Amino acid sequence: MDIIKIDCPHCGAAVERKKDEYFGVCSYCGSEVCFDDAKAEAEVIGLRDKVSDLDQRINDDKQYKQKLAVWEKKRNRMYIITGIMTFIGFLCAAFSDSEEGALIACGVMLILASLAALLIVSILRCGDCPKPIDENTPKKGNFLKVFGIGMVIQCGAAFLSAIICAIFES
Repeated sequence: MDIIKIDCPHCGAAVERKKDEYFGVCSYCGSEVCFDDAKAEAEVIGLRDKVSDLDQRINDDKQYKQKLAVWEKKRNRMYIITGIMTFIGFLCAAFSDSEEGALIACGVMLILASLAALLIVSILRCGDCPKPIDENTPKKGNFLKVFGIGMVIQCGAAFLSAIICAIFES
């Protein structure tokens, strides 16, 4: 335990201050002495610790957001690729004649491949989603949400291809 001696402001006798104590009693005159410097020092150390903790939290949050941005970019790329595959597959199937079985087969294969890719990549994407830094951070890698949005995009691509087919066939 560190002991520091300072002079009593009333009588000038030595007053001992133990580390982390803010008050002391003069053994000669009995007056209570406040160690303002010690209190200020403790407050500064406490603030320094709080600032250090806050800096660490900000750094962790920044790293999480960077990882999340990379993850969302990969997820969005998956949405675009499977949407395009679905769109082209439905166009191939819709524009083929009944005699052109190869074009229908190609369209169906593209649609099935896009569904399989959506399922597999959704599972993989959710598996490598960055983990939230605390309980207040929402989790982004929910499989049902990622797969559901992908299905909505694929349905939209199919609907868009049906509209294009209706326009060109009339």
